[in-house]
Amino acid sequence: MTLYEQLIDLKYHRGVSTCELVHLFPSHIKRVSEVALLEVPEKTLRRVVREKKRLERLINLKREFLKAEKRIS
Repeated sequence: MTLYEQLIDLKYHRGVSTCELVHLFPSHIKRVSEVALLEVPEKTLRRVVREKKRLERLINLKREFLKAEKRIS
């Protein structure tokens, strides 16, 4: 299980808050933040995130997360 998969599982399946994840993974705050942003609609991300590379990364993570969720359901 990758770090992203672990963070997504903890946040969205087990209900661990973002604040708790930061305390559990202090050296991975950037990744915790990215996982927390998966909840934000893509349209809003496009308006708010200025860095193109980061925006693409978030959108790709969001799409992968949604694909995985559909396979599980």
